[in-house]
Amino acid sequence: MYKEIDEINIQYNGEWVFLINCKKDGNGTVIGGEVAIHSESRDNVIREMQKFMMEESDTYFRYAGEIPEGVRVIL
Repeated sequence: MYKEIDEINIQYNGEWVFLINCKKDGNGTVIGGEVAIHSESRDNVIREMQKFMMEESDTYFRYAGEIPEGVRVIL
C-alpha cells in the first residue's frame, strides 16, 4: 500500500524502512512508496532487502524519525 513519507515517518518512527515502488517529485526526491520491510534493526532490514534484488522498482532505504544518538549518517 502506497504511503507518503510523512505517514511513514509517523507510523514507523524509530525504525528502519525499505520502500519499493517509490514515487519522486520533480527534483528526484522520494515522496512515498510501499513499505516492504521495517524493523528497529538496520541489519535485519538489510538482510531482508536481498529478496527484492531482482525487482524492477525504484527502492529506498531510510530511517523513519529522528536519527538516534550515536548513529552517523552519510548524505
